[in-house]
Amino acid sequence: MKKRRSFRQLRQPKPVGKGKTGKGAGVEQEPADARETAGLSPDLQENLDYLKEKIGHSDDVVFREYTLELPEPVAIIVVFVDGLASKEIINEYILQSLTFKGELKSEWTQDKKNLVRHIRDKVLNINEVRVLDNLEELITLVLSGETAILFAGYDEALICNTRGWPYRSIDEPETEAVIRGPRVGFTETLRFNTAQIRRWIRDPDLRVKVTKVGRRSKTDVALVYLESVVNPEIVEEVERRLGKIDIDGVMESSVLQEMIEDRKLSLFPTIQSTERADRVVAAVLEGKVGIITDNTPFALIVPVSFWEFYYAAEDYYHRWPMAFLLRIVRFLSFFFSLYLPSLYVALSFYNPELIPFPLAVQLAGSREGVPFPLFLEVLLMELAIEIIREASARLPGPLGQTIGIVGGFILGDAAVRAGLISPLTTVVVALTAICSFTSPNFGVAISIRILRFPLVIVALVGGLYGLALATFVLLIYTAGIRSFGVPFLVPFVPLQPEDLKDSLGRAPFWAMLNRPRSYKTLDVKRQRAKARNWWERLFSPP
Repeated sequence: MKKRRSFRQLRQPKPVGKGKTGKGAGVEQEPADARETAGLSPDLQENLDYLKEKIGHSDDVVFREYTLELPEPVAIIVVFVDGLASKEIINEYILQSLTFKGELKSEWTQDKKNLVRHIRDKVLNINEVRVLDNLEELITLVLSGETAILFAGYDEALICNTRGWPYRSIDEPETEAVIRGPRVGFTETLRFNTAQIRRWIRDPDLRVKVTKVGRRSKTDVALVYLESVVNPEIVEEVERRLGKIDIDGVMESSVLQEMIEDRKLSLFPTIQSTERADRVVAAVLEGKVGIITDNTPFALIVPVSFWEFYYAAEDYYHRWPMAFLLRIVRFLSFFFSLYLPSLYVALSFYNPELIPFPLAVQLAGSREGVPFPLFLEVLLMELAIEIIREASARLPGPLGQTIGIVGGFILGDAAVRAGLISPLTTVVVALTAICSFTSPNFGVAISIRILRFPLVIVALVGGLYGLALATFVLLIYTAGIRSFGVPFLVPFVPLQPEDLKDSLGRAPFWAMLNRPRSYKTLDVKRQRAKARNWWERLFSPP
């Protein structure tokens, strides 16, 4: 166990051994992992000097000097950050409480040895108070919005939870449209987000474990899971990967996503991000782990399979026939958004005999007078669509929609009328763009948009045979990807027949008795249904 020393001892330079010359001579730098932690000193002025040296040069850090009117007065210092801590809580529940109001004759005022703990237990009217004896941890907590109380003559301080910074109210998620279901999204405040999950899951086995990531930002990151359901190996793996992160700051959950995913150079995301609280709740109930990061409304879910990126939350709020139809439409749109331009190029260059004769005649006629070859025409149109998307996303809402309409309709129509682009190419590219919008997850939609360009080049070089070979390579690649130990293509590779009930379609809830077996959960049963045959379950009332 490391010995704590006062900050003066820590700052005392050590002489350099013989032969040490050059820059930094006279001071021996200790390795960062070998430095001893600074403990509080009984000398209040020494502690105050250390705090002012570390954080006191900022005007928003407040040092409030105060005196406890005990039989022997005790000087204290109240330290907090203006804007992060609530002044109302500090004034009403800390400073007013420390006036004692006639309690000077109480027995505890005579017990000097345990004065700090007596003030915590008998004086302060605040719900979260704890004793601390480490200066570095104290600074981190003060910079997180809490208030520290330091006492003259004691090497312990009190830390009070007075966090009260401005926050955005809970609102409907903007990046994931809600058709039916809870219109509740995450906010940038960690505790609000974990509280939302608590509202849904009132199980004592729900665990919320908070760790700090980032040497300078010290961002709070919460792991949310059901201890009696989740596979413990997944939780241990998430904690291990988070513990290995050594970065100065975490601005958004995407930083964690890139740092802990299985394949750093994978084109497909192996961690799901969402702004919807109900999606995280559903994942936790299935035996997954939610990762919630402070200062961002986007949470992460691990592990995840490729097919789940095309599941929408509304699939579980509509009746199963409609959910089944919507998923089929979504997966067909995925196929068209990935392969339609490359199939168009391959059939036009190498296999025109596979195109129906009237359509082939129409295609040949529409390309008469077009100055660009078909391959370059498709690439230019795809690039133009990507530029229009980026422009509309960066502009304010109404103006962005206007740019999208102007760019997609007027420019496309003008290009066709000018003879620069064939009408059929415009239809193919527009249909491809519309199909890509059906993806509920933005991350996997980006991957498909990137893959579309090399597939067009493969179609130009190898035709349908090249596309078949590229598809085979792509399947082998995705089959080798894992998300925290779970194969990326489950339940198809490897085959899990029980999990097929919630894959390309969704079975009725009464038929999904078990949780997905692919995640090896501790509690497999999702519902305790009576043992009845399938005929009774279909046609008998509950």
